Amino acid sequence: MTDTEIAPKISLAGRALSVRIERGLEPYGIGRGEYRVLFALYNEEGISQTTIVERHHLNKGVIARVVRRLEEKGYVECHPDPDDKRRKLLYLTDDAEAIRSEIEDLKTTIDAELVEGLSDDEIATLAKGLQVATENLGVDIEAEIEDHQ
Repeated sequence: MTDTEIAPKISLAGRALSVRIERGLEPYGIGRGEYRVLFALYNEEGISQTTIVERHHLNKGVIARVVRRLEEKGYVECHPDPDDKRRKLLYLTDDAEAIRSEIEDLKTTIDAELVEGLSDDEIATLAKGLQVATENLGVDIEAEIEDHQ
């Protein structure tokens, strides 16, 4: 990998970020892929699996399995949509709410680790560059960012 090969660096950073998040969530029994659903629900409760699939560009079957695991672990409940009984809406349980502050603290810590050693200008340039790169690949990063805050 040369200094100008961007894709491998972004891929490596993404994998490193996933590993760091997963390690931080181990004490709560939250595993690979489950954190995306949990983070999405911390941001907006009462959304459907389809909404998560569309916003995160993930496989419908994968999200269904993740939601089922989070239900089994006691972090998520599914309730029928009052407007469409065929659709289920996802809600956090009391157990998920009980760890919300720890999870939000973890996200803050990891965000700080990501940009450690970078100036404010470098952080802004990095954020803008990643946004442009993602848009160049046909993904709406603004919707993605909204779900992760």
